Amino acid sequence: MAYFLKSGNTYKVTSKDAMDLHDALPAGNYVVAKDMNGNFYLEQIDSFTPIKKIYGDCLKNTDRIVRTFQSRDSSTGVMLTGEKGSGKTLLAKNISIKLAEAGVPTIVINAPWHGDAFNKLLQDIDQPCAVVFDEFEKVYDREQQESILTLLDGVFPSKKLFLLTCNDKYRVDQHMRNRPGRIFYMIDFCGLDSGFIREYCEDNLDNKVHIDRLCTIASLFNQFNFDMLKALVEDMNRYNEGPQETMRILNAKPEFDSGASYSVELFVDGKKFDHEIHPEVWDGNPLQRVVELGWDPDPNDNDSQWMSEKFNHEHLVTVDAKSGRFIFENKNMTVALTRVRQKTFSFDAF
Repeated sequence: MAYFLKSGNTYKVTSKDAMDLHDALPAGNYVVAKDMNGNFYLEQIDSFTPIKKIYGDCLKNTDRIVRTFQSRDSSTGVMLTGEKGSGKTLLAKNISIKLAEAGVPTIVINAPWHGDAFNKLLQDIDQPCAVVFDEFEKVYDREQQESILTLLDGVFPSKKLFLLTCNDKYRVDQHMRNRPGRIFYMIDFCGLDSGFIREYCEDNLDNKVHIDRLCTIASLFNQFNFDMLKALVEDMNRYNEGPQETMRILNAKPEFDSGASYSVELFVDGKKFDHEIHPEVWDGNPLQRVVELGWDPDPNDNDSQWMSEKFNHEHLVTVDAKSGRFIFENKNMTVALTRVRQKTFSFDAF
């Protein structure tokens, strides 16, 4: 028996087996594609592999985002920002896995689709689903980003969780920042803290004696990310090495890291020097570069001469990996370098 599939004003002969109709999109992962006639459609891809163990705030953030999405009547936007390997994609995947357990599908956007036809495709899916824009600011240019704002405004009746990952939040359209109506949550991934690193090493590093040293080396980076940690632990286990030996050829160098700055304090005979020193902020790797300071021993004396001293790794006496503080001693002088972290607003002062 012949069956006829109607599309617009056209009919195509087809079989009954080919007419596999669903009243809802099954839970799973899909990408958006376009046929030769310019029509959008969905293509199913492999689902995300369940994660064996999750570290840091990933579980807490997953539960909060999923709960917020499920409790709201309208769509919810979430932006995850940070360098590659910082954990933002891991969070997006975990959210997708959690939603799939509740029967919610995920649509992954990996091309700069936009416009009325694209919007209609998403809105025709009238069930709750997640829409992941991976590396949003790289895939979409400024003009294309503006065309996405309508989707995020929540003016369409269908309920979506829009997940946007980006490496540089300042390349994202300014009308998405400080606009909870469009982007409800924004999470900054600023590198791993020592607690995360220790927990991961306790589970995965064979020789635990190296954990303290690994944390010290991680503190040299402005943003020590998960990719670095995973690769470092993997190679240390493979060759039974310490972190210094492994990082000799690993593609993870503090000198490549941007914004590695330290505030400088000088102590003479155990007393803090309260007058001008140069530099007040030092840039570099304290384990690799010489720290050279200059200061005026008596600013009230116009004839006094500036003094200078050098400090290198041989003068290093203590390192506090958690705070990123390095203490050097040379003769009767002590220098404290404290890592200047990326400045973010904090409500702790209120």
